[in-house]
Amino acid sequence: MKGELHLPDLPEVPVALSPLSSPVDDQQRRTRPHWTVRLRESMLSYLPLLLMVMLALGTWLIAKNTPGLLGPSSPTAPKHEPDYTLDRFTLDRFDPTGALKVQIEGDHMQHFPDDDIMEVDKIRVTTIDPDGRRMIATAQHGRARGDSSEVWLDGQAQVVSESGVEGELPIQVNGEHLHALPKLRRVDSTFMVIVHQGDSEINADGLEYEDNTRVLTLHGNVHATMQPRPRKAGAADAARTPAKR
Repeated sequence: MKGELHLPDLPEVPVALSPLSSPVDDQQRRTRPHWTVRLRESMLSYLPLLLMVMLALGTWLIAKNTPGLLGPSSPTAPKHEPDYTLDRFTLDRFDPTGALKVQIEGDHMQHFPDDDIMEVDKIRVTTIDPDGRRMIATAQHGRARGDSSEVWLDGQAQVVSESGVEGELPIQVNGEHLHALPKLRRVDSTFMVIVHQGDSEINADGLEYEDNTRVLTLHGNVHATMQPRPRKAGAADAARTPAKR
C-alpha cells in the first residue's frame, strides 16, 4: 500500500544576518595617548631619516669650507727650498765599468729638488779619464746638476787640465764665472778669462775649451804673451857643447 504525506505551505519570513562582532578587548578600552607621547613616538620613527639628513649636510659643509676640494685643482709650482744639506761632503760618480769618473767635494751643500741643483760652497770638481788624466775645477761657490753633468763656477773660478803627454804643460783657466761640462771635459765662459800654460798668458773676453782635443777658442779682445817652452836639460847641454871636427 502506498502512502503520501502533504505538508502545508508555510509563509516566507525574511531573515537578516548581522556580522559577528568581535569581543571588546582591553586595548580598545584604553583611552587615547597624550599628545606628548604621540610626538615622541613620531620623532623616534623619523630619527634614522633625520640622522641621514644631518650627516649629508655636515659632509657638504666640510667639503665647501675645504680649499680646493670642490673647485678645479690647479697644480702649484714646487717651491725652491732645499730638501737636504751636507757639510764637508764628497760625491763620487762612476762609469759603467766601476771606474771613478767625476768627484765633487765642498764645505757645504744644499740640494733643491725642484730643479735637481746642488749649491756648494768651496766647490772642487775632479774629472778623471780612463788613462788617469785629470781636470780639476774649483771656485768659492758653485752649482751642479744632480747627475754631475754640468757645473757653474762663481768667484775665483779656476780649471786646470792635465795634458797627459810627457813634457806638455797643463792648461789653467781663471775667471770669475766659468761653465764646465765635466763628463764631456769642456769649459766655456762669456766673461773675461785668463789662460795660463807655463809662462804664457792669454787674456780674452770669453772662451771655449775642448779638453779632449786641447783646442782653445777665444772671443772678444784677446791679448797674449807667449813664452818659448823651456828646453830639456839634455837638449840644452847638447846645444851648448861645440861639435867636434
